[in-house]
Amino acid sequence: MALILIGSPRSRAMRNLWMMEELGLAFEHRSVEWDDPWLKGLDYLTLNPAGSIPLLIDNDFALAESLAINLHLARNYGGGRLYLSEAHEAALVLRWSLWAQSHVEPWVQRDETVLRHVTSSARMELLCMALATLERALMDRVWLVGEMFSVADANVAGILSPSRVALFDLTPWPAVTAWLARCYGRPAAVRAREKYAS
Repeated sequence: MALILIGSPRSRAMRNLWMMEELGLAFEHRSVEWDDPWLKGLDYLTLNPAGSIPLLIDNDFALAESLAINLHLARNYGGGRLYLSEAHEAALVLRWSLWAQSHVEPWVQRDETVLRHVTSSARMELLCMALATLERALMDRVWLVGEMFSVADANVAGILSPSRVALFDLTPWPAVTAWLARCYGRPAAVRAREKYAS
Protein backbone atom coordinates (compact mmCIF):
# COMPACT_ATOMS: atom_id res chain seq x y z
CA MET A 1 0.00 0.00 0.00
CA ALA A 2 1.33 3.39 -1.01
CA LEU A 3 -0.72 6.32 0.26
CA ILE A 4 0.33 9.91 -0.39
CA LEU A 5 -1.65 12.91 0.82
CA ILE A 6 -0.87 16.24 -0.80
CA GLY A 7 -2.04 19.38 0.97
CA SER A 8 -1.22 21.80 3.74
CA PRO A 9 -2.66 21.11 7.19
CA ARG A 10 -3.97 24.69 7.02
CA SER A 11 -6.31 23.54 4.28
CA ARG A 12 -9.10 20.98 4.03
CA ALA A 13 -6.32 18.36 4.05
CA MET A 14 -6.47 18.55 7.87
CA ARG A 15 -9.70 16.52 7.69
CA ASN A 16 -7.81 13.80 5.85
CA LEU A 17 -4.89 13.85 8.25
CA TRP A 18 -7.39 13.28 11.07
CA MET A 19 -9.00 10.38 9.18
CA MET A 20 -5.63 8.77 8.55
CA GLU A 21 -4.88 9.02 12.27
CA GLU A 22 -8.28 7.44 13.05
CA LEU A 23 -7.43 4.53 10.75
CA GLY A 24 -3.81 4.21 11.87
CA LEU A 25 -2.59 4.37 8.28
CA ALA A 26 0.99 4.62 7.13
CA PHE A 27 1.25 7.36 4.52
CA GLU A 28 3.45 10.06 3.11
CA HIS A 29 2.32 13.64 3.68
CA ARG A 30 3.42 16.34 1.25
CA SER A 31 2.51 19.72 2.72
CA VAL A 32 1.74 21.91 -0.28
CA GLU A 33 -0.07 25.25 0.05
CA TRP A 34 -3.16 26.00 -2.03
CA ASP A 35 -1.37 28.68 -4.07
CA ASP A 36 1.79 26.71 -4.90
CA PRO A 37 2.49 27.11 -8.65
CA TRP A 38 3.31 23.37 -8.82
CA LEU A 39 -0.43 22.67 -8.52
CA LYS A 40 -0.99 24.27 -11.93
CA GLY A 41 1.72 22.25 -13.66
CA LEU A 42 0.88 19.51 -16.13
CA ASP A 43 2.06 16.68 -13.85
CA TYR A 44 -0.31 17.69 -11.07
CA LEU A 45 -3.20 18.65 -13.34
CA THR A 46 -3.03 15.17 -14.85
CA LEU A 47 -3.78 13.81 -11.37
CA ASN A 48 -6.25 16.52 -10.38
CA PRO A 49 -7.63 18.66 -13.22
CA ALA A 50 -8.92 21.19 -10.67
CA GLY A 51 -5.36 21.93 -9.54
CA SER A 52 -6.51 22.04 -5.92
CA ILE A 53 -5.63 20.45 -2.60
CA PRO A 54 -6.00 18.04 -0.96
CA LEU A 55 -5.24 15.12 -3.24
CA LEU A 56 -4.89 11.50 -2.19
CA ILE A 57 -2.79 9.12 -4.23
CA ASP A 58 -3.72 5.55 -3.36
CA ASN A 59 -1.31 3.40 -5.33
CA ASP A 60 -2.34 4.17 -8.95
CA PHE A 61 -5.60 5.95 -8.03
CA ALA A 62 -5.80 9.72 -7.49
CA LEU A 63 -8.73 11.32 -5.67
CA ALA A 64 -9.42 14.97 -4.87
CA GLU A 65 -11.96 16.62 -2.54
CA SER A 66 -11.43 16.18 1.20
CA LEU A 67 -14.80 14.64 2.05
CA ALA A 68 -14.57 12.16 -0.83
CA ILE A 69 -11.07 11.25 0.33
CA ASN A 70 -12.36 10.56 3.85
CA LEU A 71 -15.21 8.42 2.51
CA HIS A 72 -12.75 6.46 0.36
CA LEU A 73 -10.31 5.93 3.23
CA ALA A 74 -13.01 4.86 5.69
CA ARG A 75 -14.67 2.51 3.22
CA ASN A 76 -11.48 0.88 1.95
CA TYR A 77 -9.22 0.93 5.01
CA GLY A 78 -11.60 1.11 7.97
CA GLY A 79 -12.44 -2.55 8.25
CA GLY A 80 -16.10 -1.64 8.75
CA ARG A 81 -15.38 0.65 11.71
CA LEU A 82 -15.98 4.10 10.28
CA TYR A 83 -17.88 3.50 7.05
CA LEU A 84 -21.08 1.74 8.02
CA SER A 85 -21.94 -1.07 5.63
CA GLU A 86 -25.67 -1.43 6.28
CA ALA A 87 -27.39 0.19 3.28
CA HIS A 88 -29.45 2.77 5.17
CA GLU A 89 -26.57 3.76 7.45
CA ALA A 90 -24.20 4.04 4.46
CA ALA A 91 -26.74 6.32 2.77
CA LEU A 92 -26.93 8.49 5.91
CA VAL A 93 -23.13 8.77 5.96
CA LEU A 94 -23.29 10.16 2.43
CA ARG A 95 -26.24 12.38 3.31
CA TRP A 96 -24.51 14.06 6.24
CA SER A 97 -21.27 14.52 4.29
CA LEU A 98 -23.05 16.15 1.35
CA TRP A 99 -25.28 18.19 3.65
CA ALA A 100 -22.30 19.61 5.52
CA GLN A 101 -20.54 20.60 2.34
CA SER A 102 -23.55 22.44 0.94
CA HIS A 103 -25.36 23.70 4.07
CA VAL A 104 -22.51 24.46 6.49
CA GLU A 105 -19.19 24.96 4.78
CA PRO A 106 -20.15 27.95 2.60
CA TRP A 107 -21.11 29.92 5.71
CA VAL A 108 -18.04 29.14 7.84
CA GLN A 109 -15.41 29.86 5.19
CA ARG A 110 -12.98 32.62 5.91
CA ASP A 111 -12.47 33.59 2.29
CA GLU A 112 -14.58 36.72 1.98
CA THR A 113 -14.03 36.89 -1.80
CA VAL A 114 -16.00 33.66 -2.16
CA LEU A 115 -18.86 35.13 -0.11
CA ARG A 116 -18.84 38.72 -1.37
CA HIS A 117 -22.39 38.32 -2.71
CA VAL A 118 -23.75 37.27 0.72
CA THR A 119 -24.21 39.82 3.50
CA SER A 120 -22.80 38.92 6.89
CA SER A 121 -26.30 38.87 8.42
CA ALA A 122 -27.59 36.52 5.70
CA ARG A 123 -24.51 34.36 6.16
CA MET A 124 -25.15 34.11 9.91
CA GLU A 125 -28.83 33.34 9.34
CA LEU A 126 -27.96 30.48 6.98
CA LEU A 127 -25.34 29.15 9.39
CA CYS A 128 -27.83 29.31 12.28
CA MET A 129 -30.35 27.35 10.22
CA ALA A 130 -27.73 24.67 9.52
CA LEU A 131 -26.68 24.50 13.18
CA ALA A 132 -30.33 24.20 14.20
CA THR A 133 -30.68 21.21 11.85
CA LEU A 134 -27.60 19.61 13.37
CA GLU A 135 -28.85 20.36 16.90
CA ARG A 136 -32.15 18.57 16.21
CA ALA A 137 -30.31 15.57 14.78
CA LEU A 138 -28.05 15.31 17.84
CA MET A 139 -30.58 15.95 20.60
CA ASP A 140 -31.05 12.27 21.36
CA ARG A 141 -27.93 10.83 19.75
CA VAL A 142 -24.28 10.57 20.62
CA TRP A 143 -23.15 10.27 16.97
CA LEU A 144 -24.76 11.25 13.68
CA VAL A 145 -25.23 7.73 12.29
CA GLY A 146 -25.46 4.50 14.24
CA GLU A 147 -24.09 3.92 17.69
CA MET A 148 -20.45 4.73 17.02
CA PHE A 149 -18.29 7.53 15.64
CA SER A 150 -18.20 7.28 11.85
CA VAL A 151 -16.85 9.09 8.83
CA ALA A 152 -20.10 11.11 8.86
CA ASP A 153 -19.04 12.63 12.20
CA ALA A 154 -15.50 13.22 10.95
CA ASN A 155 -16.69 14.92 7.78
CA VAL A 156 -19.21 17.23 9.44
CA ALA A 157 -16.93 18.02 12.39
CA GLY A 158 -14.07 18.58 9.95
CA ILE A 159 -16.07 21.41 8.41
CA LEU A 160 -16.87 22.76 11.88
CA SER A 161 -13.20 22.72 12.84
CA PRO A 162 -12.05 24.37 16.07
CA SER A 163 -10.46 27.27 14.18
CA ARG A 164 -13.74 27.95 12.37
CA VAL A 165 -16.19 27.56 15.25
CA ALA A 166 -14.02 29.74 17.48
CA LEU A 167 -15.42 32.63 15.46
CA PHE A 168 -19.04 31.83 16.42
CA ASP A 169 -21.04 31.61 19.63
CA LEU A 170 -22.35 28.03 19.80
CA THR A 171 -24.21 28.55 23.10
CA PRO A 172 -27.65 28.19 21.45
CA TRP A 173 -26.68 24.70 20.25
CA PRO A 174 -25.58 22.66 23.29
CA ALA A 175 -25.96 19.27 21.57
CA VAL A 176 -23.72 20.44 18.73
CA THR A 177 -21.21 21.84 21.21
CA ALA A 178 -21.08 18.55 23.16
CA TRP A 179 -20.82 16.52 19.97
CA LEU A 180 -17.94 18.64 18.67
CA ALA A 181 -16.16 18.17 22.00
CA ARG A 182 -16.59 14.40 21.65
CA CYS A 183 -15.30 14.46 18.08
CA TYR A 184 -12.28 16.66 18.73
CA GLY A 185 -11.57 14.92 22.03
CA ARG A 186 -10.93 11.64 20.23
CA PRO A 187 -7.29 10.53 20.54
CA ALA A 188 -6.82 10.53 16.75
CA ALA A 189 -8.17 14.09 16.45
CA VAL A 190 -5.87 15.25 19.25
CA ARG A 191 -2.87 13.49 17.64
CA ALA A 192 -3.61 15.00 14.23
CA ARG A 193 -3.82 18.52 15.64
CA GLU A 194 -0.65 18.03 17.69
CA LYS A 195 1.28 16.68 14.69
CA TYR A 196 0.01 18.95 11.95
CA ALA A 197 -1.82 22.05 13.21
CA SER A 198 0.37 25.10 13.46
